[in-house]
Amino acid sequence: MMIRVPRPARVLALFLALAAVACADKLETVEQTSKGPTAWDMLAARSVAVNGREPSFDEKRYSETRVEARIARYLREHPELEQSPRYTEFRFWRQVSPGATRREVEVLLEEPQERTIDSAFMAVLAERHWTEIERTAKEAWVYYGWVIYFDDASVVSMVRRVSSLEPQYD
Repeated sequence: MMIRVPRPARVLALFLALAAVACADKLETVEQTSKGPTAWDMLAARSVAVNGREPSFDEKRYSETRVEARIARYLREHPELEQSPRYTEFRFWRQVSPGATRREVEVLLEEPQERTIDSAFMAVLAERHWTEIERTAKEAWVYYGWVIYFDDASVVSMVRRVSSLEPQYD
């Protein structure tokens, strides 16, 4: 037995569905940033994606110990970084900054979810910022809501997806 839905109800349902799609499109924006993600940002994002929750105290401690060991090893191998303006962001803030090498990003954030050299895909990831980024970007690494763009040697730009549902700290 088939239930007949009145025409006004179908029109209203279609209108509501279109309105929901239009609103959903505005829930996320892409912003270009001068400071990249921190090691903590990636731990939290990975934990939420994999476990559906923030990392526990023990998971945080374990991760901090591993990150600290990787940073110490990298600094022993590259003492010239101590003379760089990026040193504070790398050593103390554990944050990716413009000019960071691929290896420095890996030390802080571990392996990306995805790497690409496809300029069309990089343009989709950067959205409206691509016209500025495309001049220098040759590769992009994708990390949970972040995209880090590299030229031949180092980070040239970073963008992140921001949900309008996230709390704003102005």
